[in-house]
Amino acid sequence: MTGAYQFLCAHASTESLRTRLNALGGWQWTIGDSHWYGDYVACQPFAGVRIRICDFPERVESEYRYRADVRRAADCKTEMAVVDAELRKVLSAIGARDVGEIEWFD
Repeated sequence: MTGAYQFLCAHASTESLRTRLNALGGWQWTIGDSHWYGDYVACQPFAGVRIRICDFPERVESEYRYRADVRRAADCKTEMAVVDAELRKVLSAIGARDVGEIEWFD
């Protein structure tokens, strides 16, 4: 697993994506801003894990392409396979499609 993903979904803004993610319950998503990656939503679902979904502006027909990355601290006890499976469940719950692994972009 690369720890980096891309997917398509109907949410046109970082704010609407965050609202939908938080409506699922469980993980708490916040909005951030990066000089390099622009707006993003992020959460810390497990100790030592950070998931970030970057809002690279790319429209694909009637949807939007987002890219996500996972960072695990060196002492993280949660296996990447667990993080991957749980993130995919969350993405499925927001209606994301064409979820796939990509090259690490951080």
